Amino acid sequence: MSSGPLTGVRVLDLSRLLPGGYATLILADLGADVVKIEQPGSGDYIRSIPPVVGGVSAGHAALNRNKRSVTLNLKEPAGRDVLLRLVGDSDVLVESFRPGVLDRLGAGWNACRNANPRLIYCAITGYGQDGPRSSTAGHDINYIGYSGALAMTGEAGGPPVLPGVQIADLGGGGMSAVIGILAALHRRTQTGLGDFCDVAMLDGVVSWLSLHAAGYLSAGIPVERGRGPLGGGLPCYRVYPAADGYVTVGALEPQFWSALCAALGRSDLAGDAYSTGDRGAEVVAELEALFATKSRAEWLALFEGLDVCVGPVNELAEALEDDQVVERGLVVGDETTGGFAGVATPVRLSGAPADTSRLPPPGLGEHTDEILARAGFTAREVDALRGDGVV
Repeated sequence: MSSGPLTGVRVLDLSRLLPGGYATLILADLGADVVKIEQPGSGDYIRSIPPVVGGVSAGHAALNRNKRSVTLNLKEPAGRDVLLRLVGDSDVLVESFRPGVLDRLGAGWNACRNANPRLIYCAITGYGQDGPRSSTAGHDINYIGYSGALAMTGEAGGPPVLPGVQIADLGGGGMSAVIGILAALHRRTQTGLGDFCDVAMLDGVVSWLSLHAAGYLSAGIPVERGRGPLGGGLPCYRVYPAADGYVTVGALEPQFWSALCAALGRSDLAGDAYSTGDRGAEVVAELEALFATKSRAEWLALFEGLDVCVGPVNELAEALEDDQVVERGLVVGDETTGGFAGVATPVRLSGAPADTSRLPPPGLGEHTDEILARAGFTAREVDALRGDGVV
């Protein structure tokens, strides 16, 4: 039984793949009762994405702990009717179809609102519910490309470099959806009414450009790839190669930069934290040559206990075994999660902590009978729906 901060909140998850799945994972770990609505026979596409271990996609396992699965063919009128019946006693619905898809099926915002005026309906799309690209297909790479974020990422003079994680999917889509849903749930306590939450992944990424946009809009200062103050353009804030890997230097404040220069035996560079142009390039070149003389471990040992804002560029395996990551309990997984390890929800409340182990990732349609019975369907009705290919 859940005892999290969202205990009692019922969520219908019609989304597929990463953005919606990540949003509802956070809600589920915080105690919400999340029911995945999936197409009979195939389910969420993520179920077939490798690696597949023991017949189960690791991606499915990572995103769908603490959820239950119902199969429902929304292209059938009877399937739409079942969904609207489930909506009747739900608090939140999350979907990630293109704008208008569920409206055409008779299960969009207006139909759901008529079934339950208290429902929070969250639609996650690439470009939003309106605008010239609202119906255009896309993925994370497209959204960060349009946003300007991709153009800023990479070395000066080099091509744009794709981030290693899907920032538009996870941040622009998943986390923005959670924020919107929680805000709408709070508003409902004041008004008694639900809300439509329009989450666009492009919007989310553009909102992250607050500092960059302010500099451009107020002073006309563009951000050039590899030359922005936090994008590699300053000696005090960039990645340097060690003999066997890379280290991060984030010594933005004068006290950190001075301490770093002293530890390196280069106090003569203490005034060059923010040097740019030819002088900045000289300082960077000198530090690159210096950092290349020792291994990562040697540098980290040298800086141990000093306030210099230096760390390693960890590979994934190293990151998951990092002592801070381990101590914070960020890697989870045991028999209650189907034997799959994953990462924890990063929200910590002292009174009602997140729980990653209530339910293992569900099999396709595993909870169909249970959920439909809760909605008042008899066993005979469920059998008839199954015979007609609706569930």
